[in-house]
Amino acid sequence: MQDRESTTIRRAVINQAINYIFDHIEEDITVDDVARHCAYSKYHLTRIFKEETDEALYQFMKRVRLERSAWRLKVEKEKSITEIGGEYGYSSSNFATAFKKHLDMSPADFRKNSEQLVKASSFSHGISLDALEDAGERITIEQLEPFTVIYERKKGNYHDLKKEWCAFIEKYQYLATKDTIYIECTIDDPSITDEDHCMYELCQTISPDDPALKEHPELLTHDCVGGTYAVYHFKGYPQFLFLVYQEIFCRWLSKTGNQLDERPIFDIYREVREDGYMEIDICFPLKK
Repeated sequence: MQDRESTTIRRAVINQAINYIFDHIEEDITVDDVARHCAYSKYHLTRIFKEETDEALYQFMKRVRLERSAWRLKVEKEKSITEIGGEYGYSSSNFATAFKKHLDMSPADFRKNSEQLVKASSFSHGISLDALEDAGERITIEQLEPFTVIYERKKGNYHDLKKEWCAFIEKYQYLATKDTIYIECTIDDPSITDEDHCMYELCQTISPDDPALKEHPELLTHDCVGGTYAVYHFKGYPQFLFLVYQEIFCRWLSKTGNQLDERPIFDIYREVREDGYMEIDICFPLKK
């Protein structure tokens, strides 16, 4: 597969704007609200947002709303289409129109055909969900402790992860210790978002008291809250990772009655071998 260039979103203010949008996407926020939160003029913020992400701020907000609603149609089968659309500020008819314009199918067809869309993704490698072992056999429900990470936010294709990880680890090696853990935060579902424009974060744990954080104020950090997670203990090769995610989204949640909350989904890397074999804990935040 041909290499693509992922974009690193470097400016702190753009990451601040994105964080605000993600945290408030179900509210009736506007570009003015985002600019006010970032203490920038609307003109200045929209200009540099376009420069940094190659996407207009308003269009980004609209796209995130629709793609989050699509993801919830897949994972929250107990909720009606009208209910999910309404939580993003859409009336029933407006939601159907906007959804179809962006994703080229109605919300009802998307929900009905979500598993077929998974199979059509380049990440499925022609494998169906039925080829996976029962997800429940590899899942434990765990209480995870909070942690702090330094991170880089990327916009690109998940196929580029190996190359991006090598560059990230080398760049921040000076901050690594024997206790460092490497974590990837998955933001977009490539069966919904254009595969070349998915957003994700590469993370490295760090002590919140590490003096390097004061010495290098340009470092981007997250404080990740702990809590209850369904942890899928993945052991295998990367071509199956996408299907594991989709198995949880499309089947395991509805089968068990568990629900995800607003905390991010993330992968904790335990082992990666030269031949590609991986051991990863995939952590899905559960509502209490």
